Amino acid sequence: MLVAVGTYSRPAGHVPGTLGRGVYTLRIDESGRPSGTGAQPLELPNPTYLVRHPSKPVIYACQEMDVDVESNAVTAISFDERTGVLTAMNTVTLPGGEAVHVDTDGEFLFAACLEPTGSTGVVHMLPLAEDGSLQPICDTFEATEASGKAGDDARGGSQAGRQDTSHPHQACLYRTSDGGMGVLVPDLGGDVVYKLAVNKQDRKMRLVGSAKLAVGTGPRHCVVDTQGANVFYVIAELTNTIDVVDIDSMTSVQRMSTLPAEIAGQQPSEYLSGNPRFLEKVGQSCSAAVKLSPDGKKLYGSNRGHDSLTVCSVDGGRLKFEGCLSTRGRTPRDFLVGPNGKYLLAVNQDSGTVATLSIDDDGQKVTLFEMNAAAVSVIALTP
Repeated sequence: MLVAVGTYSRPAGHVPGTLGRGVYTLRIDESGRPSGTGAQPLELPNPTYLVRHPSKPVIYACQEMDVDVESNAVTAISFDERTGVLTAMNTVTLPGGEAVHVDTDGEFLFAACLEPTGSTGVVHMLPLAEDGSLQPICDTFEATEASGKAGDDARGGSQAGRQDTSHPHQACLYRTSDGGMGVLVPDLGGDVVYKLAVNKQDRKMRLVGSAKLAVGTGPRHCVVDTQGANVFYVIAELTNTIDVVDIDSMTSVQRMSTLPAEIAGQQPSEYLSGNPRFLEKVGQSCSAAVKLSPDGKKLYGSNRGHDSLTVCSVDGGRLKFEGCLSTRGRTPRDFLVGPNGKYLLAVNQDSGTVATLSIDDDGQKVTLFEMNAAAVSVIALTP
């Protein structure tokens, strides 16, 4: 299997590790063991989230710039399945703040941008050309919710200021019950997940609902159930929780912690001893990505600070916590579930490694691949 890994290649205040050069490709064998392809990385500024075109050898990288906000953009990239060589096709600038997430159905691309010092965050909709290259933005949704001081108070003052503005962190595509397309947008700043309907003919998005979560939650990413339950699972950065949300009513029907019960009574200094940066800068663990296994029967979430992957069983749209697997590195921002469901690839941002965790061995068999770069995103390019 060929995978692509995005890295931070420009200085950022929350990235103390060695910077990378852009987007890299790796080969993964059947056991999940990574190796280099020999191809040079494609040099881009901070390609921090990647998504693959569903049918063409093209990926899209959002370029997250927290200093030079005018440079936030998305780039279309073609890849050679045999050599792993990446070639930039074209780039479109994304106004509205830091570009943090992209998703695509092959006809359109959706990009979430946040503005930490502004009043709104946005989700852009861009048509794709026949060859997979990007066309200009055709529509923009503006998010305006912000929990502000109420969110700070709900968390007892931890991570103060994180919810001063709207903070959309993902554009998650899903198929609606009538066969259409929708977009779920977790807004970390507003403790809300927006539900947008997409009209492809008119090239427009429309707000049709929202799920209001508990104040101070800070939802970051979500994934839609694949076993027939009409729910999605949203992971929260600020409270280390996962909510199960009914798509029709947009109400939470279950909430659980991403961290083991045995550390609930511990101080952060105890369970963050292996990652002193998070203790000093953030003060607690922060959940990040959430994904399902290929059969939809397992759900995984990443915990930065605790440096683990949460494991839950899924049954009828409800979750059961099974435990946490150590990623043997610092700050696992993203991960990939292997196509056979037997291993996980976790990218450890602050230690510059890609960790392979064997599911058959309950995550105890771990292989580390040294990238020596602040790896933050990983996607599969080939089966």
